[in-house]
Amino acid sequence: MDVSELNRHLIWAERLCSRREYCGQELRMKLKAKGLDGPQIEELMVTLRERNFINEERYVRAFVHDKSKLQGWGVEKIRYALRAKQIPEVLIREGLGGIDTDEQRERLRRLLEVKNRSVKGASVADVRAKLIRFGLARGFSYEDVMTETKMLYFE
Repeated sequence: MDVSELNRHLIWAERLCSRREYCGQELRMKLKAKGLDGPQIEELMVTLRERNFINEERYVRAFVHDKSKLQGWGVEKIRYALRAKQIPEVLIREGLGGIDTDEQRERLRRLLEVKNRSVKGASVADVRAKLIRFGLARGFSYEDVMTETKMLYFE
């Protein structure tokens, strides 16, 4: 591949990154889909990092904010999603450290209250089990889910 072709792909990647945040793995997959091979992709990745189009710390902050505040994900679900994107553990811990635990518990409480209105079950134990599964699937810790479901039924 000649320099002009590589430069065309670089411009394409810069445009992509200027629209929204991408982690390195996501961008590598997109470049691979465009037909680039390993060394070419790495050359572009280095250039994009030098020009600050790709910044994993910035990506983690944006991802954590979007998933926790806008989509109501819990810490565990966010952690697993970031690991799946091959984000370094240090950056994951830093990003998750910015989440307010009281705010997370309040969000969990509201989610469980809303879900409780729509859940059907043969007994209170069935409904409670469904609420627990729901809270865990949203990525909240087992301890928080258990505490909030107990408060919901025994207040």
